[in-house]
Amino acid sequence: MVSGALEPIMTKFGYRGDLQPIPLFFVRNLIAALVLLPIVLRAAENWNSKSIKEILPASLLLMLTGFCTLLALNYMSAVTVITVVTTTPAVVALINQKMGRDRLAKHFWLGFVLCFVGVVMSLDFSTFTSNTAGLVAVLVAVFSSSIYRVKMEVLTDKYPPAWTSAVCFVLIGLVSVLLFGLKSATSSSLPLPSLASLPWCVGIGIAAALANVSFVTALNKVGSTRISIISMLQRPLLIGFAAVALQEQPTLIQLVGIILVVIGMNYAKVERVSETEGDLKIPVAQTEP
Repeated sequence: MVSGALEPIMTKFGYRGDLQPIPLFFVRNLIAALVLLPIVLRAAENWNSKSIKEILPASLLLMLTGFCTLLALNYMSAVTVITVVTTTPAVVALINQKMGRDRLAKHFWLGFVLCFVGVVMSLDFSTFTSNTAGLVAVLVAVFSSSIYRVKMEVLTDKYPPAWTSAVCFVLIGLVSVLLFGLKSATSSSLPLPSLASLPWCVGIGIAAALANVSFVTALNKVGSTRISIISMLQRPLLIGFAAVALQEQPTLIQLVGIILVVIGMNYAKVERVSETEGDLKIPVAQTEP
């Protein structure tokens, strides 16, 4: 969550200069792939056509999520993007419940509402701006991220979580190189950042790599629904980083919002339906875990 909270802040700092979404996306993917390549090589025996075929769809979903998020941050404030992304746990919960994988606790939706209200209370609505292109991009990111999380939960039952995450970024890096080659073959203007903005690209790539490996490892431990709820703490973390880096002191309302997020997390619990229950197709009941 720390790395995930740093990424949008660094992205907005980069956009304040001459950094553009496509050059950032290209270099970010390459840096993340290089950072995680040693993890892939350490378990090279898992790298085969079968594993690549299984992981590639998740990689493309992650790539789409990353691109849409960077695009949304170019058009919208980080506050707005984080607010819309906050709905991701609800989508993940609905998908897992529909698949019969999760049994939601009796007060799950109460907990989610408390978390959501807490996040909204922590917002600075004076910077709450939006436009059509940015809103479409962030909504696509929400749905692609939700499907990605559910798929990764399945994949990490078969493959090591850190390795699976690393493979995703290596595949994304390869696809980015392919797209870069096609772009350079059809256009004289190559999608490369300036030297002044290159450090931001490198930092964002490292943050993205560390955030995803940590997130996928945690996802494997507690499940995609629960980890999505826990990730709602990212907004309070952003407030903390802003207080330190940007010298923005949190207000009383923001502090109350953070407390609501913490309380809501204790209610928004899920229980994984066992394989036996799934095979017997026992209806998912809204009971306490």
